[in-house]
Amino acid sequence: MFLFEYQAKAMMREQGIPVLEGIVATSEQRALDAARELGEGPWVIKAQIHAGGRAEGRVGGSEDLRGIEFSNTVLGVGQTAARMLGKSLVTPQTTRQGETINAVYIEPEIRSELQVFLAILIDGERGEPVCLASVKGGSQVERDIFDDPKNLVRVPLGATNQVALSVGHEVASQLGLPSSSIGAFAELVQQLHGLFVARDLSLIEINPLAIRSNGSLVALDARVTVDDNALYRQPAMGALASRRDQSGAEERAAKNGFNFIRLDGNVGTLSSGAGLAMATLDAITHLGGRPANFLDVPPVLEVSRIKEAFLLVLSDPGIKSLIVNVFGAGIMRCDTIADGLLLAHLEQTVSIPLVMRLAGTNAPLALSRLERSGLDIQFAPNLASGAQMVIDAADSPPAPRQTDSIVGRLTQWFTWTKEGPRS
Repeated sequence: MFLFEYQAKAMMREQGIPVLEGIVATSEQRALDAARELGEGPWVIKAQIHAGGRAEGRVGGSEDLRGIEFSNTVLGVGQTAARMLGKSLVTPQTTRQGETINAVYIEPEIRSELQVFLAILIDGERGEPVCLASVKGGSQVERDIFDDPKNLVRVPLGATNQVALSVGHEVASQLGLPSSSIGAFAELVQQLHGLFVARDLSLIEINPLAIRSNGSLVALDARVTVDDNALYRQPAMGALASRRDQSGAEERAAKNGFNFIRLDGNVGTLSSGAGLAMATLDAITHLGGRPANFLDVPPVLEVSRIKEAFLLVLSDPGIKSLIVNVFGAGIMRCDTIADGLLLAHLEQTVSIPLVMRLAGTNAPLALSRLERSGLDIQFAPNLASGAQMVIDAADSPPAPRQTDSIVGRLTQWFTWTKEGPRS
């Protein structure tokens, strides 16, 4: 679960981390009042969305309005907020549709010669938190680190509940920070780690962290991601979730226990198991395709839930083809996948090409049912060939489907029972 910047900064403020005083505004008038309440300008106006790269983004397709803007006048703050609110912001970290700006955050503008990137996240290989830092802070940090990986300092933090100040000293030393700021920086690393552990976070990031000439620190931006699997013991964090920013498809997925993310491609995907789902997306992207979604269906016995998963994917009008990549094991059976697809087709006609790669429990039974369904299905022996098939299918018009099929006859039977026999 992502938090907005203002939510992340409120959490940091409670922890004693130095952040600027800021005010959230959801209207032009509130933005004007906020600028006056914050005192003498200049001010910075920040679009509040669940994605980074706001300084490089474009609001509503406008070339002269980014997700982070500055103003020297109160009137300018209000006008900028009015232009942002209700518009869509597209950044390098959003889909092509962008995210809607429902609020802006007003802060005083602070400038500093030295800006640092600082983050704590889970190291997937070690299974424990790691501290990342770079003196190349700001909107270009990812590009700078990619161009020169030596710019990134990486220090494992271990599996303890508290890190020593010496860890922060080590990070500061590797960054080459001025001596006047090392003590405050070490304390900041300790505070961030304490917050990371106490709130079950998967990411906490300050970018940029301003280091002033007197050695004092100020967090100019903040990003926090909460581990969704830990929300049951973090009710206060769960209450911060933004329902307004969540799409209908994501809400639908959450109700059914699916992990779903909408992407901006045209190839739909459905898999069981997060690893297999990620591998499916990787294979499609590697071959030049554009995935339309990430959908991980947990192992289930209920055909009705599989049906809902198919209907969820098929609800996207931009999908031109769909790949189903499932390895049946444990309680997940391939015939459950097949039956879920057939039930979904009864409710909403499947008119796009399908690629099925089914292996494991009851795979022969599932393939037999699907072969007789009359649906436009190609059966893939492995993921590599399946990915190529579904990409090719997305670029080709769908083949005409047979109507004299199991699904077709069931559809006719249901129609007959509701409306009487057709003449």
